[in-house]
Amino acid sequence: MKSAAPNTTKTVRRPRCKHCSKQFRTTSIKKVYCTTQCQKEATKKKRRVSRVDRATHSAFLYHLSYECERAGTLQILTGHTVESLVALYDVYKLKLKANRYGETKDYEISHIHPVQGHNTIGLYHAPNLVVVPTKLNRAHGATHYGHGLSINRNTLVSKHSVEKGASRKQTVQRIIAFLGADVVAEAVKIAKIQPTQRHKVLSWLHDHLDATVPEQRSYLDALDSMSGKALSALKAKLEGKEGDEFQLKTTTLTPFNVLFLELERHAQHRPELTEVLDVICARVDPFVATFTGRAILNEEELQAVFDVLHGKSVEAIRDVLTEFVERYTSTMDNGERIPPYKPIVFKAQRPARGVATVQSPVSVAADARSFADCLDGEELDAVPVLPPLSELYQMVDQLLPWE
Repeated sequence: MKSAAPNTTKTVRRPRCKHCSKQFRTTSIKKVYCTTQCQKEATKKKRRVSRVDRATHSAFLYHLSYECERAGTLQILTGHTVESLVALYDVYKLKLKANRYGETKDYEISHIHPVQGHNTIGLYHAPNLVVVPTKLNRAHGATHYGHGLSINRNTLVSKHSVEKGASRKQTVQRIIAFLGADVVAEAVKIAKIQPTQRHKVLSWLHDHLDATVPEQRSYLDALDSMSGKALSALKAKLEGKEGDEFQLKTTTLTPFNVLFLELERHAQHRPELTEVLDVICARVDPFVATFTGRAILNEEELQAVFDVLHGKSVEAIRDVLTEFVERYTSTMDNGERIPPYKPIVFKAQRPARGVATVQSPVSVAADARSFADCLDGEELDAVPVLPPLSELYQMVDQLLPWE
């Protein structure tokens, strides 16, 4: 009796594609996408959702929500593209770096065209913003010298308004919808925008704390009121890393460093600023090592650079630039300063004292007559000849009292 042959026919399935929802035929028990293209599109969508989620919990988007609340509208973000968002994030990063990531509040992001103009509102775009010393920014107020980006108040739409005290989380969601999820996701990808450290630590603690354990339950109840350092310490305790301390490396930027970087950035769309850059570079570059840690620009010069970055013309600060050049023209290679036009004084040795024999006028006259009588009537065998110039210079050198 022959045994029955095994059935090798595979069962055909007719699932619906998880991306396009079309029904398709397949014998695979794992396949969920109808085509490779649908699979790629679905993967791209997952990544986009993940990136948007990162943006939702990032300090950068929370910063934008604060600025929108300050201006009273989302429309200060009008016209943003992926590239302009990345440029804006670079400005935000410079402010963080200048403030040593929260250690100080010495620098702020200032508007060129003020947020609240008379009939206009300044846009929150990189070309309209400058990272500057806080003291100068507060004194500047809402002064507008020209340049910058703005929109007319007549174009404001009520549905985009942001009330004072509005939920930051909700404002962030509105910003993403206003800019477009695809634009935000791509900017997150290029600029590598990450969630805030606080959000990451909070998420970790919520995942790892057990509400059924009384001690851990008390931690869960207190998480929202704990500081960032306390949250990090609790996480380290749970991981058994209490002895490990992480120190963030910071770079101290002087007001000159920050304003110089901003001059370079704004010179890309304001060519007249290259003249200010050239003046500073020509005088400062040769002495960078010498002047490390020193105030290269005095208060008047810092104010002049601040003003020109905020739209004032280069001609308006011409006098300050001229004085800057004169000040650095008198700087020596070794970094020492000498006042302009100060005469150079050579230290000369006093001539050696000698004893001279003084003859009386009568004896001098007698000697002269006797010498003349000797020469009278006699021919000279040779004419006196001066020594060569090189020997003469050596003789003069030996006689003159130089050091």
